[in-house]
Amino acid sequence: MEFAHPWFFILLPAIPLLLPAMRGSLADHTQRQRAVCLLTRASILLLLTLALAGVWLRLQSNDLSVLFLVDHSASISEDAEKQARNFVAHNISKSGPNDETGIVGFAKEAGVWQALTKHLKLDEKWPDIVDRKSTQIGNALTFASAIFAPETFRRIVLLSDGNDTGENTNDTARKLADTGIEVYTVPLRNAKNPEVLIEKLDMPGRLKVGEPFDVNAKIRSNVETNATVKFYENGFLAGTKDVALKKGPQEVSLANLKADQGQSVMCEAEVIPAKDTLLENNRAQATATIQGEPLVLIVDSDPAKIQPLVTALQQEKIKVEVRGIKGLPRTLVDLQQFDLFILSDVSALNLSRGQMELYREWVQDFGGGFVMLGGENSFGVGGYYRTPIEQMLPVRMEHEDRQDTPTVALLVVLDRSGSMAAQVQGQTKISLADQSAVLAMGVLQSKDLFGVTAVDTQVHSVVSLGHLDNKPAAEQKIMSITSAGGGIYVYTSLVDAFQQMRDANAKIKHVILFSDAADAEEKNSGEMADGTAGSGTSLDLAAAMLSEKITVSVVGLGTESDKDVEFLKQLAERGNGRFYLTNDIFTLPQIFTTETIKVAQSSLVEEPFAAMLVAHAAMTDGIDWKQSPLLLGYNATKPKPTADLLLATERGEPLLASWRYGLGQAAAFASDAKSRWASEWISWPGFGKFWAQLVRSMMRKSGQSIFQVTTRENGDRLTLKIDAVSPEGNFLNEIPLTIRSATTGGETKSVAAHQDAPGSYSATLDLPAEGTSLLSISSGQIPGGEYLFSHTRGYPKEFLNTETNETYLQQLARAGRGKYDPSGNEIFARPSHGVSRRYDLTNYFLILALLLFPLDIWLRRRTWA
Repeated sequence: MEFAHPWFFILLPAIPLLLPAMRGSLADHTQRQRAVCLLTRASILLLLTLALAGVWLRLQSNDLSVLFLVDHSASISEDAEKQARNFVAHNISKSGPNDETGIVGFAKEAGVWQALTKHLKLDEKWPDIVDRKSTQIGNALTFASAIFAPETFRRIVLLSDGNDTGENTNDTARKLADTGIEVYTVPLRNAKNPEVLIEKLDMPGRLKVGEPFDVNAKIRSNVETNATVKFYENGFLAGTKDVALKKGPQEVSLANLKADQGQSVMCEAEVIPAKDTLLENNRAQATATIQGEPLVLIVDSDPAKIQPLVTALQQEKIKVEVRGIKGLPRTLVDLQQFDLFILSDVSALNLSRGQMELYREWVQDFGGGFVMLGGENSFGVGGYYRTPIEQMLPVRMEHEDRQDTPTVALLVVLDRSGSMAAQVQGQTKISLADQSAVLAMGVLQSKDLFGVTAVDTQVHSVVSLGHLDNKPAAEQKIMSITSAGGGIYVYTSLVDAFQQMRDANAKIKHVILFSDAADAEEKNSGEMADGTAGSGTSLDLAAAMLSEKITVSVVGLGTESDKDVEFLKQLAERGNGRFYLTNDIFTLPQIFTTETIKVAQSSLVEEPFAAMLVAHAAMTDGIDWKQSPLLLGYNATKPKPTADLLLATERGEPLLASWRYGLGQAAAFASDAKSRWASEWISWPGFGKFWAQLVRSMMRKSGQSIFQVTTRENGDRLTLKIDAVSPEGNFLNEIPLTIRSATTGGETKSVAAHQDAPGSYSATLDLPAEGTSLLSISSGQIPGGEYLFSHTRGYPKEFLNTETNETYLQQLARAGRGKYDPSGNEIFARPSHGVSRRYDLTNYFLILALLLFPLDIWLRRRTWA
């Protein structure tokens, strides 16, 4: 017997002291009746004391707690699922009257399907599991072990095909057995369906430019069948082979592929068999790093106009690939082909936020080179203000000391209707619109006028049109705008804007109207207010505003098919403004800043100027800058504090600035390399030399690395073994090593390596379920301390095996001190020795005390003879 709170027994000595106090109420009773009543009350007090003390009685128990652990991964067929359900349904009837049974389902993650209970009845249908592309038996065993109540005899019955994609499961089973949890295993057998799969695609890991190489697809089939095997190189078909597959493993190869250019090459094999079941295991990938001639990517809004730069670089023996806007890189695998990326006169509205973040990470974490060229769609006027691209560049887009541009009055009209309350990736549409208005305000100067109104069925003045004396206070007000009901009343909002802007003391007066393209109401005066239309229309009002030199641009949120798109287009046209339509709420900041900078005329400077040498560097040396022709325009920017300003305009503003950004480099050239601003430069003898020097200086450095790297996959993790040796052959010790990885989906991770032996380091990274990961190893400022490579996983291992692995299940049962393929009687067989179990007697004592209370009352009220 044990006690939870033994200190409550200090109440026991007080019981005799309480009894005399009760005698008064028993004065009219006989001696025998008084004695019985006192004994009853003493018993009640004793029972309450025992209940407070928490009395536990420890006894031996042979009752069982059994959890059925059901594999529901993708390798389990419908037939195998039925086997599992039938097995559980048939055998739970063998449980004892006090046994508890429950069901846990698992694939990558585990979850309780039916909680432990006595006399379990199966649900009509078990829940579905979302992520079935993995079989983590070890994790499932650990999860199940935490469900059991303590002090019970516990058994886990695993129903699976035994194709485990996890690690150290046998060790997990042994640990559970040491804690008294037995692990039984039941094989689930899939139907003998035809299955053809590619186990692996082999190719060399490192290649030289022009080096021929072979790719070898290792194929396994459980039937004889004809098949076509297709091989791809960087997404393009490289060759096709028709083969007759036999049962078992075989190899199909394609020879004499060539690594032509770029930093990496990705190959893929696909088998298309006549007989097959699963499609997920019919493709495999592999990648190789290429060492050789560097390659430059140039993306321009009009590729034909950038041809003079392309020709000049090609004459300097530099390989160049030119693309239009549709060719903007979208994955790291695509970017990794190049050593330098030149973005020329491309608006930020053509890039997603994710693409801009991708370019920044490619430079910072993978050593790429990036150069932005100027133009009417570049830098600030291109919408790059406060973007990841600006973060990477050595210049800022603001131009605060704009003395020779006119004063601007800008009024932002925001739709705060009900549709703006919708959430996108955790933010409401209206909150993103608020942020966009704040960014537009940030572009303006203190001499400008700025205001914000929020409109639903009426106009709400948020920031009154006026000078920007206190931007933080205005920002706080703007960010407090929330959604209301109804739609935006366009006519009412323009009437208010007209009244505010008409008397504004500014040379440029402009309104930005933001509206839901499917919910722009009150196109005509009073149309929505009382059901009747007035005489005026929003289009007429925009024309009237234009006659007063007030222009109107419209930002529509939606798609071309939305009902109000045409009206909003006409409104912008009547207001002599621009119309922007987007269904990506996250592009609003770029749209607002682009429009504001264009209106403020604060970024484009179109006047002849001479390039002035500020500092000597490899990209500017050897050129007679005093003899260089005039450039005809540029994008005004400001250099960042740690940037290297190499060339400047006659006003001292940056023309060419560069800096190191992470492992890579970034540069900004504020003019262009086309006939608009550089028409006289194109025929200048120094044109080709300058651009060749700039490109070679900015390219990713791919010299001999101090690292030798080997990799090994362990489940979903990649282990790197890194040997660091100096060019002289000495071990490099105690150097900081950082490994960064990025998936094709854009997910990035970073880990630090630790030293295991002289010059030897190791690190372990999580891998995606499939696809290519790009990895970089860096060690700060050590020469040669950068190493880039890629690692490709094929389809998940879940689809690699479809046969039941009975040997594995037998080993697991032995490790867990259980049985393999047990019967129901064996599952619920009584243990050879019982389990010592504590039984809490508190409730019993309380029940007895409660039963004695009415007895005590009855005894005291009854008259005894």
